Amino acid sequence: MKKSLFSNIFKFALFFVAAAVIVTACKDDDDDDDNNNPVIVLDGFYVHGDATASADLASNMMMSTTRNEVGQVDRTTLYEKYIALKANTDFHITQVAGSTQTTWGPGGDFAEVTNPTTDEPQGAPFWRGSLVETSDAFQVPADGLYHVVFDTEFMRVVVARVQWGVIGAATPGGLSGSTALTEGTFGLESMTFQTTEMEMTLGDFKFRYSDGWKIEIDTTDTNPDNHVKVNTNYGGSVAELVPGGDNINNAESGYYTVTMSWSLANGTTATLERTGDLPLTDYSDVSLGLIGDGFNDADGNQWSWDGGYGLQTPTVDGDVYTWTWDGIEVLSAGSFKIREGEDWNGYSFGYPQVTMAGGAAADFEANGDGNFVPLSDQTVNISFEINAATETYTFTVDAVVK
Repeated sequence: MKKSLFSNIFKFALFFVAAAVIVTACKDDDDDDDNNNPVIVLDGFYVHGDATASADLASNMMMSTTRNEVGQVDRTTLYEKYIALKANTDFHITQVAGSTQTTWGPGGDFAEVTNPTTDEPQGAPFWRGSLVETSDAFQVPADGLYHVVFDTEFMRVVVARVQWGVIGAATPGGLSGSTALTEGTFGLESMTFQTTEMEMTLGDFKFRYSDGWKIEIDTTDTNPDNHVKVNTNYGGSVAELVPGGDNINNAESGYYTVTMSWSLANGTTATLERTGDLPLTDYSDVSLGLIGDGFNDADGNQWSWDGGYGLQTPTVDGDVYTWTWDGIEVLSAGSFKIREGEDWNGYSFGYPQVTMAGGAAADFEANGDGNFVPLSDQTVNISFEINAATETYTFTVDAVVK
């Protein structure tokens, strides 16, 4: 009996020791010495300071990894955070690794970019340079929403002012420029960008900020595939925004309220609310042509994205408008769209907006940009019809029998 009792007591003692070890081993980092109300801080990078909603480390200030615009693949060393910042006030990037906290700040070459590439933001300032271990703080000159980005391999950092807009065939400016969303009241917890009564046609579009598509982080390698750039645009869908994602298709024309919202709690989200019908469009004087590298011209030379081919006004039958291109040699090595005129200021149409018809309809597919992509090299006759009354676009393609 005594032996059995001693054995049971010994087993209970071992159990409590093991439990204590497990609890100790599972403890998170704690940046607060008050054991009554510990603040749990997970390993990672944080944007914080008096310029932000929190001077201290907090879970909603944590940065996350994002896609490299080159190849649109996830990059584990590329971090980003959209965050509201107060003007002329300090903020830092702090790294937490176990019990160690490291403060990162701007290097000596960190400065405003005055000669951005054509794909980088044009409508608002951004700064770029080295990220170094220092107590020196970042500051911005104006209240607003900003995109903070850095890469741990190259230790390069970007801080960019965010002013949202929409661009694409479905929008008033086409692909020539963004239609701005008006910035609402500044707030450290949330901000909204919105426009009302925007005319949107059947077509595709994207959200992008400050009239840019991307920002270069490092492009020093001689192989462009090894460059690192961050997306400054969202595609995918309105409900699920994806950095640098596929074009978003607008399936119903009309007047819309377009809203981009940001909050510390939910990040960046978008909504489109249709508020009315557009008047019937008269396409009689609209000159459309083919544009892209997915076909040859009449001399057998591959066309390009530099100009329209076979520009013409339509034949008209009531509310039905038809454009035709015969004997077109399409190329599987490229893609194309239908576009108005010699620039992207007007209408443009791609695969997602049309109903495919004709004997060779199955020989085409779409890519992420919404282009027509031939699946094989062949000669075809193309007819593009718009029924303005029903708002339907029909792309009829038939193989030419030689």
